[in-house]
Amino acid sequence: MSGTVNTLEGFSHSYQSACIIGAAAELDLFTPLIRSPMTAAGLAAQRETDLRATVMLLDALAALGVLRKSGDAEAVYSVQDAYRELLDIDHPKTYIPMLRHRLTCVRQWADLARVLRSGKPAARAPGILGAAEDYRSFVLAMHSIGIAVAPDVVDSLEQAGCLRFRHLLDVGGASGTYTLEMLSRLPGAAATIFDLPPAIEEARRRFAGTAFEPRIRLAAGNFDTDELPTGCDFAWVSAIIHQFGREQARALYAKIRRALDPGGMIAVRDFVMQPDRTAPFDGAMFAINMLSATPCGMCYTYDEIKEDLEASGFTNIRHAVPADTMGAIVTAEHAGRCPAP
Repeated sequence: MSGTVNTLEGFSHSYQSACIIGAAAELDLFTPLIRSPMTAAGLAAQRETDLRATVMLLDALAALGVLRKSGDAEAVYSVQDAYRELLDIDHPKTYIPMLRHRLTCVRQWADLARVLRSGKPAARAPGILGAAEDYRSFVLAMHSIGIAVAPDVVDSLEQAGCLRFRHLLDVGGASGTYTLEMLSRLPGAAATIFDLPPAIEEARRRFAGTAFEPRIRLAAGNFDTDELPTGCDFAWVSAIIHQFGREQARALYAKIRRALDPGGMIAVRDFVMQPDRTAPFDGAMFAINMLSATPCGMCYTYDEIKEDLEASGFTNIRHAVPADTMGAIVTAEHAGRCPAP
């Protein structure tokens, strides 16, 4: 095949590996194989899966290099050493929730042609574990990716001279990955995590009994409908605004400004697109994720973020941390009194 055909072929069949590893993650086929190598028959009996299907999936995972297959007639499967921590559902560094969440995305992306015709997000088809577990996987997926990138993101915030606060407001903070990283660097500071009740329960479990628990207030609510907790001088808005249209983003910024003490700062972490929206590449791809999953979501340029922050009353706006990843950060200040909601 020609180079261009090979390129198109690569584009069109990448879904295969995503579905294979996602199905194994959704049914948690990996953890038993980490505990002890097993035959396909033993794993199928434990996980209540079809034997023929289980053999075929395990062989595909071995072909991908994720599993090791030993023997022929009664083959035994185990997880390759490089993947053991990430594929162990009980390990603190587990990547299983993200793999499950990506399978949710695959189900939505598969209907992209219908989205293009209707302009509406794809219908949500729950996975085999149900809609509630899909949402829990999303919350934990944010932790899975967060623990990998939070140290570098907070480093960049610190290097930009923006990591200074008395009380952090982590808006949509999920299980508190960024809160933990920031508080570990500011021993005298406290934080409030605000998110939906299921996410707050994950944060509660995470911090219960730790040295950070007395420093963290957990506030359950919906930032679409509720006002935010007050008494904070730094608001962290991480991977949130891509879910929104411009009006929704401005409404959230206005709520944050009302919640912040005068002189406080907002830091918005997300993709920041170039003016032509074709770069960064990952941002252009992620914008399609928002197209398939939300009514109005998109990835924004710096000028758009700046306009929306200004319209919500913020000043001294700057692209504090440029990046080609979702680690780009825009900051702004609350310089005066806030209007009533």
